[in-house]
Amino acid sequence: MEGRGTYPRLRDGVFLKQLERPCVYDTRTDELYELSPEAMVFLSQCDGSRSLEELRPEEGFLAYCLEEGLLELLPHPEPIPLQVGINEIPSLRYLMVEVTERCNLRCRHCYLGEAGKRDLDPEVLFRLLDDFDDLGGLRLMITGGEPLLYPYFRRLNRALEGRSFRPVLITNGTLLDRETVSALHFREVQFSLDGLEEGHDLLRGKGTFRRAMASLEETLRAGMEVSVATVIHRKNVHELEKLGIFLESLGVSSWTLEYPVSWGRLAENPDLVPGLDEAAPLFALEWGSGPHGGEGGYACGAHLAAVDVSGRLMKCGYYREVSGGSVAQGLRYAWRALPKMRLEGPCLSCPSLWECGGGCRFRAELMEGPGGRDLLMCARLGRTNRKGPAVTGKGTS
Repeated sequence: MEGRGTYPRLRDGVFLKQLERPCVYDTRTDELYELSPEAMVFLSQCDGSRSLEELRPEEGFLAYCLEEGLLELLPHPEPIPLQVGINEIPSLRYLMVEVTERCNLRCRHCYLGEAGKRDLDPEVLFRLLDDFDDLGGLRLMITGGEPLLYPYFRRLNRALEGRSFRPVLITNGTLLDRETVSALHFREVQFSLDGLEEGHDLLRGKGTFRRAMASLEETLRAGMEVSVATVIHRKNVHELEKLGIFLESLGVSSWTLEYPVSWGRLAENPDLVPGLDEAAPLFALEWGSGPHGGEGGYACGAHLAAVDVSGRLMKCGYYREVSGGSVAQGLRYAWRALPKMRLEGPCLSCPSLWECGGGCRFRAELMEGPGGRDLLMCARLGRTNRKGPAVTGKGTS
């Protein structure tokens, strides 16, 4: 290590987490690394105050941390405070926060229905940020409504600087301008883009595609990471392959596809829901992954929760009545109180369970009732209907 310094220190944006296992998390890249107990002890001492001679790390592990950009070597002691987020079991890793009901669009597929005027109390929100830090959370997803209409958005944005989690802004992209983008303290901006111009505008209104694309390209020019989420519907299935190629050429880091759930405003537009056999093959086009998988006997969203504008901790945006109470009493307390969903029914004996985790349980209940199967995941994995013929594409009705 000659000429590289001898005082190891965790790089800015890198934090230690005690989840089900000890981990180190890079908020810049969204990479989570599991650690041995010995590696955790070593990294917890890498605050820039101790030399390699004192710490005596295993050389291969030290080289790996330097190669991955988790550590830097300093020529002189420059100590920083280190924090270790101590989570629960199961761990709360991903938190979606609805900061406002306000929205400037009236999308035909919105599961929340009509926009409102309520906003999350800023004092509840700022305590929530501290609690998520303390809990060792990974990704905090700010959504709405349209979060840029939140009256306290500037205060929220400033409060995100230097956090031990990765802040993600989820937006329809029509209100982001150059000045706003340049001031963002988010690590990632996720745009909702539901097809090319024809397919997107059909859901969100004429002209919204061009406005969203202008904001997306501005965000990329600013050097920020951009991801895209797309809802599959009958009028965009023919556009998705071209959309994926286009997004990849722009440098979008992640593109995830979602199958529409007949809830909220989409229940009024059932003609938009594609058949299962039509939609299932399209998921091969996406890249990147979401935080909704099951683990350790728990169903979808094993590590996920959501907060609504009243400050209630919910299972997710669909299971709005499954609650752990108000986060004003403390996020850790609310997460402990939140009922956890365990897998049940035919999924438990399915040989593909390890691959799909039971899919979306809300969609499964709409399709087959409590304990039923997520027929979209069955179609994607080529599973047959044990009660009769193979799963066919008849939407969710």
